[in-house]
Amino acid sequence: MRALLKTWKTDPWLWGILLLGLALRLIELQAPLIDGQAWRQADSGAIARNFYQEGYDLFHPRVDWRGTTPGFVEMNFPLYSFLVACLYGLLGGVHEWAGRLFSGLCSTAAAGLLYLLVGEWGGGRWARRLAALLFLIFPLNVFYGRAFMPESLMLLLSVGTLLAFSRWTRTGAGRDFALAALAGGLCFMVKIPTLYLGFPLVALAWARWGWGFLRRPELWGYLVLVLTPPALWYWHAHQLFLQTGLTFGIWGSQGYDKWAQGLLATSDFYLELLRRFGHQIFTPVGVVLVLVGLRPRWQTRQEAVLYAWAGALLLYLVLIPEGNYRLVYYQVPFVPLGAVLAARGLAPLLDGGSDRRRQAMAGGVVVLLAGYGAWAAPELYRPPNNVYNYYRACHAVGQIIDQKLPATVLLLVGDIDENAAAPCRAQSPTMLYYCRRKGWQITPSEFTAATLDSLAARGAAFLVVAAGFAMQDRVFWDELLRRGVSVPAAYPRAWHDPAEYRRMLAGYQGPDRDFVLVQLAPPR
Repeated sequence: MRALLKTWKTDPWLWGILLLGLALRLIELQAPLIDGQAWRQADSGAIARNFYQEGYDLFHPRVDWRGTTPGFVEMNFPLYSFLVACLYGLLGGVHEWAGRLFSGLCSTAAAGLLYLLVGEWGGGRWARRLAALLFLIFPLNVFYGRAFMPESLMLLLSVGTLLAFSRWTRTGAGRDFALAALAGGLCFMVKIPTLYLGFPLVALAWARWGWGFLRRPELWGYLVLVLTPPALWYWHAHQLFLQTGLTFGIWGSQGYDKWAQGLLATSDFYLELLRRFGHQIFTPVGVVLVLVGLRPRWQTRQEAVLYAWAGALLLYLVLIPEGNYRLVYYQVPFVPLGAVLAARGLAPLLDGGSDRRRQAMAGGVVVLLAGYGAWAAPELYRPPNNVYNYYRACHAVGQIIDQKLPATVLLLVGDIDENAAAPCRAQSPTMLYYCRRKGWQITPSEFTAATLDSLAARGAAFLVVAAGFAMQDRVFWDELLRRGVSVPAAYPRAWHDPAEYRRMLAGYQGPDRDFVLVQLAPPR
């Protein structure tokens, strides 16, 4: 941060770039968690809210889909949600915009560190400026740079690790070594796939000492320092899983298998990733710039770091293909390197003179990239295929239920889930989060009277489900009618006759008309 502040006098352009990036991340700052990857944002939000409401125990993160367990879950180190919970404490309540703002600040700070990193590696003034600017305006990073998720903190720690380690190899200063160890250890804890950073870190050591780096004890000490904390955390996280059976499926052995390799043999995997990189991640203009920036120059050994970084990310794609295919935010780690390479490709137009034609060309390229990004980004904020409308409706229903039902009731949520077959799946948190309640989620394959009775015996007081999901199984729908169905706003009034229920809906246009609430047991 001190180095960033020094640039105020030497390069005020940087501060304009950072302010622009932060302004982009303030778009829809107060929006509820119903936009892209709403389920992932709701999990982060629930864990933060539970830290705030149930105690600031960093080593025992709790989810809402806990049933009657304490809610402890096997997951990545919950530093992001914990820090947001601390903001809740300062603000005196749960305010989702605080989480979005924290993400925006982390993302903007990461751009500042990227500026310093490019300078550390010999990049000129325009290469540094452009790297920060492109990092901040690539459409994927505009959205995930303000999402209620740990991705922005992950990028801040990733770039900070590379910067501090690079400086230490140059200066030998103990402070730089300590910062590199702290940032690296936290980075690997917050997101285990960031272990790919080991490749550029080794390349940095090789660039400084050649193969003699293998004989330097301080580097082996660094390895121990950065790997011990994540090893301890993930061991502890697994103990939480053994206690509660709740997991985010980090390793794929219990939950959703994001490491599955079968997709590598299909063309869909490669075509989908090509589409994303050329559309949401870098844009077509950005892809061209990245490819130009990849052109070898071999002016210094530092260039090997870029290729090691790129190779590590490609290996990351191969090792976690299922996760990268299903979840677009898994490609967020490509953004810093892409920004550096794209800046490397564009900066020659601006370096070394005041040629107006070249400056106009560079400006036009940035405008084209930003314009395409402005066109591509809205589908991240408003996911297509009715996904956004569904979560918006769930949010409205959640607010109604929160007002109607006692705060201590346990809810049963009926919802679809692509990972229903996973042995210990991470349940969808959205409806429980919007209702501010704890409970369970069941999927259509579990829509039976026996399931309702079993969970009611364990404490589930109400079922909330989209009527369209429930009506797909006529036997299940008849069972709900037997128990009595309500629209949430009409509870405790309930309907048992299907014709009367249809007549009621014909004259009702509330936001909860497409959902039903069914009492399973008296609230405790």
